Amino acid sequence: MTDTAQFHTVDVDPDGFNQLAQGLTGFSDEAQDLLRKQMMTTIFISGASAQSHGRCSYMLGEEGSRLWLPNTLRRWITDLAVVTQTYESFDPVEKLLVSVTASDGCNYTYRCGLNSWTASSFLTCLRAMTRAQHAEQVQVTLTPKGRTTFVNVSTIQPDLSTFERVSILQADLGRKLGCDECLDVITYVNRTAQDNPESETIAEQVDTEELPFEVPAEELDHLLAEIQQPKRRVTKKRASSKGIACK
Repeated sequence: MTDTAQFHTVDVDPDGFNQLAQGLTGFSDEAQDLLRKQMMTTIFISGASAQSHGRCSYMLGEEGSRLWLPNTLRRWITDLAVVTQTYESFDPVEKLLVSVTASDGCNYTYRCGLNSWTASSFLTCLRAMTRAQHAEQVQVTLTPKGRTTFVNVSTIQPDLSTFERVSILQADLGRKLGCDECLDVITYVNRTAQDNPESETIAEQVDTEELPFEVPAEELDHLLAEIQQPKRRVTKKRASSKGIACK
């Protein structure tokens, strides 16, 4: 017996002859499952409101409801990326994605506009961190100011129990990063995460590089011989410098 409370169909042609089944019990759609998983692990950063009780970020529930989250999260930074979100009636918008691993092992992704004060403050803090600090756990705090949300990052101290706020250069205070600067920070953070051997948590999130291929010894000798062999120079004949006499 079919559970009609969740099952519904979607017409895929004007006449409604062909239909797609949605929510059919016992069946699974890989694309929908992946989308549902991504939506339930994506943290959308927005401005605080009376309904959110001062909280600045939320995750989407099963039926599109908003689950407002605390403004502070302890986690490791694993990856940064930029995606383009398209709309039917608006211009496309660049979004910043910050993938993190929480202290309980769960993976989340912060999402905000790339050209926003939220992204600028986030990337400014990440740029001010050292390589050793990127390998350790950090604490992210969202601070609402009017309709804007700023990000503060604190790094863990040697006692592994307290966090200290990252120091920002005086020249970067109150300044929004440009597009090129944002991309430079993203490259720096990702490269640091891939090359940093000190963090086991980050290493588990980074894809291992493929093993280098092996070249047979005789083929290698042949290639070296070709490189060492001097090449003949090809000289071009110069055109005659004598002018043509006019009759």
